[in-house]
Amino acid sequence: MRLALAFFLLGTASALPALSQTVTVRSGDHPGFARLAMDLPTPQAWQFGRVEGGYALRLDTPVEMNLSRVFRAIGRGRIGAVAMADGLLTVTPACTPCHAVAFETKRGTVVIDVKTGAAPADSRFEQPLVMAAADPAPADPAPPDPKPVDPAPPPAPADPPPAAMPPSPAPADALPALRPRAGYDWTALPRAEVAPPMTPALDPFREAILRQLAEGAARGVVDMVETLPPAPPAPLPAQIRIAEEPGFVADPAIPLTSDGTACPAADRFALADWGLPGPVSETLAQGRAGLEGEFDRPDPAAVQRAVRYYLHVGFGAEAAQLADIYNLRDERTAYDLIARVLDDRPVDAAYPTRIASCDGPAALWGILALPTPAQDENTQAALQAFVALPQHLRVALAPTLVARFAARNDDASARIVQDAVLRATPDPDPATRLMAARMAEGGEADLKRILEEGGPGADDALVALADRQIASGARLDDATLIGLQALLRERRGGEDTAALRRLVILGLASTGDFDAAFRAEREDPAAQPALWDWLAQTGGDDAVLTHAVLPPEAAMPRVPQTIRLALAARLTDLGLPDPALAWLPRDVDLDRAPEVERLAAARAHLTRRDARRALVLAAGLEGAEADAIRRGAEAQLSPPTILPPDAAPLPLPEAGPLVQSRALVGQSGDARAQLEALLKPR
Repeated sequence: MRLALAFFLLGTASALPALSQTVTVRSGDHPGFARLAMDLPTPQAWQFGRVEGGYALRLDTPVEMNLSRVFRAIGRGRIGAVAMADGLLTVTPACTPCHAVAFETKRGTVVIDVKTGAAPADSRFEQPLVMAAADPAPADPAPPDPKPVDPAPPPAPADPPPAAMPPSPAPADALPALRPRAGYDWTALPRAEVAPPMTPALDPFREAILRQLAEGAARGVVDMVETLPPAPPAPLPAQIRIAEEPGFVADPAIPLTSDGTACPAADRFALADWGLPGPVSETLAQGRAGLEGEFDRPDPAAVQRAVRYYLHVGFGAEAAQLADIYNLRDERTAYDLIARVLDDRPVDAAYPTRIASCDGPAALWGILALPTPAQDENTQAALQAFVALPQHLRVALAPTLVARFAARNDDASARIVQDAVLRATPDPDPATRLMAARMAEGGEADLKRILEEGGPGADDALVALADRQIASGARLDDATLIGLQALLRERRGGEDTAALRRLVILGLASTGDFDAAFRAEREDPAAQPALWDWLAQTGGDDAVLTHAVLPPEAAMPRVPQTIRLALAARLTDLGLPDPALAWLPRDVDLDRAPEVERLAAARAHLTRRDARRALVLAAGLEGAEADAIRRGAEAQLSPPTILPPDAAPLPLPEAGPLVQSRALVGQSGDARAQLEALLKPR
């Protein structure tokens, strides 16, 4: 048997081919889109675009794709087929209309999303995929000149002459046909493959290595193998990138939104450049000049200039109306968004969500239009765009922007917006003063002053003042509560109806009128947790007995654990352990419940004089409360002791009348047991 030596130590063999790696394509189904994801072994550039029948992904360095798991996690409602051929991963959409986008995560995962609906007009993935030109096939190398070969002796006379022999087909690797000599055809002789000559300078080194390997094999310290061992896999390079992400062409002038489309240009939101020098009363006619030209035909450039002028001065409704009258189409989406934000009108969240992550002034208008935060928002770009606005627009938009940042718990950005307005406004208007009072720590005095002055900001000041007092646990005065109720009737059906109703419900609870608060809570279940908290913390015994004692068939209200424990403690202190247990998990779940709930249940069972269950619940718990429960349970389980006639009665626990009455009943039972023990005949 022929044995092969491990010549990889010599370095003379040719480099091993790179090990191919298989990439498994993962899939997932999400609301509105289906996703394909693949983790590339090494970072590389890629292209994604349209091909016949769907979309295709091409990698600069093709890899083998495992598609066996694609349709295990998704159906074929959006993706009809996925195939790999000629280095292209083709994706065939099954829905109509639908479109696909692709992007790469920071970890190097290439993601393809097939989304329901038509593709955006500026999506670059709708462009045809540019196919790489096939490399021309290399021309067959010219055959080398045949080397002279010594002629062989002529064949024996018994052999037929060559002319009589049928011609045989030449082999595929035969040399070019030459004129044969008489007697034999030497061009048909097989050619022996000759290994390329080895470098003479390395011969001594090879001989030394071979001699040492042979000596090692003879001594048994070197194993001879038939095949080379498999080469270890090459380590993946670290995922550290200094340049741009692979697959994307760096173009700072056209940044991308969160869904892969191009961000709108900065000049579409450059309101600071759309004004005219001078007061509005003098420049209004100039801004509207030239809307119609010869034959009363609208001038698109003049219409666009007038719409931009209206937006610059803050006339949102007028700008939208002018664009509708003259059927302005260029940049209409951006103009409509600005007009709605200026007039505080609702906006469809699709477009603002896309542009809120852009690096430019578009981020400001995206955040202003979204009451709830989007997934990706560029706060720094929004602040820069806000500071660049004219002063009158900063004053008009500052309260809304501060409210947006407050909803995102971004107090630092809200403070920057407030300071940008107050520094340039020596005499702020009521809206700006209200904004500053809301953010100030001791702003109640300013809110009361704005409320007393009246005017357009008085109602908002009333709401802000009531919200501050409710959050601090203070009682609302009658005037504030009556004002909130009147404001709720006026604004019923508006955007702030839910917030006003919540303040009215909690305001009634703060005054102790829990009956009216729970009647109003039926219209707004969202205020239920806060109302139960007010009852547990400030409600009287009558209110707790009226509302916290649930009917046997009633379900436990969905409130946080802290509120349930507080209500259970109140009921236990009132001597009502069974209603208290209704606010805790069932017995089958108590053994796995948190310690605080087990302690609360143990206290309730101890009040029921169920000492054994109390000991089970308190088993393994540490702390003063757990020790007190165990001592009380052991006292209940211990036999009654005979007290002397002159012994003082046991002290009653410091609790409500119901608890004291229950304790008296328990002590009378103990006294009865003592009498029975004395009268029992021995």
